[in-house]
Amino acid sequence: MSQIKIVILTTLFFSLLCNAQNYDFGKVSKEELIEQSYPLDSSAVAAYLYKYRKSYYVYSQNSGLSLVTEIHERIKVYDKAGFDHATKIINLSKGIGSAEVVSKIKGYTYSLVNGEIVETKLEKDGIFKSEFSKGMNQVKLTMPKVKEGSVLEYRYKIISPYYSSIDEFRFQEAIPIKRLKASMAIFDYFRFNQRQKGFLPLNPKTDRVMNNQVGTYDIVTSYNLVNVPALIDESFVSHIDNYRSGVDFEIVSVQFPGEMSENFAKSWEDVVATIYKNTSFGNELEKKNFFEDDLDNKLKGIADKKQRLKEVLTFVKDKIKWNKNLGVTAEEGVKKAYKSGAGNSGDINLFLVSCLKHAGFDAYPIILSTRDHGVQLFPTLKGFNYVIAGVKDGESYSFLDATEKYSMVNVLPMRDLNWFGRAINKDGTAVMVDLLPAKMSKEITMLNLVLDDDLSFEGSVKQRYSDYYAMLLRDKYNAETEVEYIQELEDKYSGIEISNFEIKEVTQPNKIINQAYEIYLDESIDDAGDKLYFSPLLHLSQDESPFKSEIREFPVDFGYPWEDSFIVNITLPENYTIATLPENKMISLPNKLGFFNFQISTLDNTLQISSKISFKKALISNDHYAQLKEFYRQIVEKHSEKVVLQRI
Repeated sequence: MSQIKIVILTTLFFSLLCNAQNYDFGKVSKEELIEQSYPLDSSAVAAYLYKYRKSYYVYSQNSGLSLVTEIHERIKVYDKAGFDHATKIINLSKGIGSAEVVSKIKGYTYSLVNGEIVETKLEKDGIFKSEFSKGMNQVKLTMPKVKEGSVLEYRYKIISPYYSSIDEFRFQEAIPIKRLKASMAIFDYFRFNQRQKGFLPLNPKTDRVMNNQVGTYDIVTSYNLVNVPALIDESFVSHIDNYRSGVDFEIVSVQFPGEMSENFAKSWEDVVATIYKNTSFGNELEKKNFFEDDLDNKLKGIADKKQRLKEVLTFVKDKIKWNKNLGVTAEEGVKKAYKSGAGNSGDINLFLVSCLKHAGFDAYPIILSTRDHGVQLFPTLKGFNYVIAGVKDGESYSFLDATEKYSMVNVLPMRDLNWFGRAINKDGTAVMVDLLPAKMSKEITMLNLVLDDDLSFEGSVKQRYSDYYAMLLRDKYNAETEVEYIQELEDKYSGIEISNFEIKEVTQPNKIINQAYEIYLDESIDDAGDKLYFSPLLHLSQDESPFKSEIREFPVDFGYPWEDSFIVNITLPENYTIATLPENKMISLPNKLGFFNFQISTLDNTLQISSKISFKKALISNDHYAQLKEFYRQIVEKHSEKVVLQRI
């Protein structure tokens, strides 16, 4: 029987078992507890045996209209690594005078003890309530007495006064799901857009059902899925939630009997205009007469535009420190933040726009969604959670963000690099701008080594880092001690010992970082008596590909274009001659998206190696994944080839 037929029959049989299973709360079977691994993915440390969600509306004279969501989940833990799934976090939105509440929490942990099912109830001491932020409360469920093989089951109900805001229906998690059922019942008075995301075929079913409580019909959309694979985070994914299968419900309009229709439909123009008219956004850009003298003194005598741009950015960084809160609008107000010296991202970067305008630049606020907030493909007010500054010169923009100490002009914090943003004009209109960097960030490493008679390498290392490489290195180096930093370098390149370490410009944005040290490297040579074998790039070799999966549904997102260059000179001992060298190699990806060049030669008794890997685009479509995987396979293969020395 072919492998494909086996997979199909296994999946079909597994689906029949799912249909026969009893998913009523508390009806956990001995078969579920005995199961030692997930049948369709033996690597899974846990799995949802059942994932259920039902959302619907209720109306009462006292509280009015509410959105109710019922949750019931059953999770099997196969391995200790799956114990994280014994904690469930429930986020509850809140506002002024209103908040979501959770009720009817009930949970059990089931385990097999001497062949018998033992259940342990989730008690009040396993339920923790806290204020997570100004706009969110949090309830955390910690399931009791969890061990390998346990089944966890809980259910609860969320009641929300925010009837026009429906949380995303999530149909994919970090662990597989055997059976998923979900439904959304919407009054016939409402109109919602339903936007599917991810790559799973959902095949929803829609029914029109009479709701006798309110005397109208419910439009019920239901989903019934089996054998949902885990959503695995891969290398170079901006944020995995962008690709999670699910459905967003966004309100379009509502018309209650006897009332005028209220329209919520949003175009990009509507979204931008609404944000601009917010008093904590547009009004903040007009506030003046509190910073101008200070800024003028900072810029006095500086005529060069590029230098003035850098000085304005430094001025704002020095005046207002980021309180770590994100926001597309000001939290404190720019004037108050200026006086107190602290504010959220909206306070800081709206103030930055005002400063840039005062300094003579054609500056605009640019709203965006951060990487962990998702790529916004459809117009929605919930889509934007951040603002930066943009300076227009002709048809191009320079981007600035003053929240981070080591950011630079056109070198933004990594959270900002999420495909595109929208630059807002003073009249409230906007244009879409590409946020992905175009300039390559470069790391250049030069090694001058001597191969000693004891078969160890000694020598010097010099390294240069620019742009994003430099910003990220500054963040890392200045967040720890130098001893810790050096230790991490030695751990990264196991087998090297570092001495005489020196680093320059590590606190100065806008400059290239220069790093130098001496190294001692042993255990890098295979000694076969009269022959020696070693990789020409030694500890710098690309010995593993970051792309291992056979197929990939997500684009590869490096964040920024980059180039790694390694130049290695090795002085060989006089009692050895070169027997074999790897061949030179040059390969490139389609459309010159990526480039690899490996060159090796000899001069007298010195081995000279050059290796360069570069990508001119930050984002590579998954259409090119097969070529990218092969590209890296050849790099690893080339870097693993050996230089062979023959004893004379």
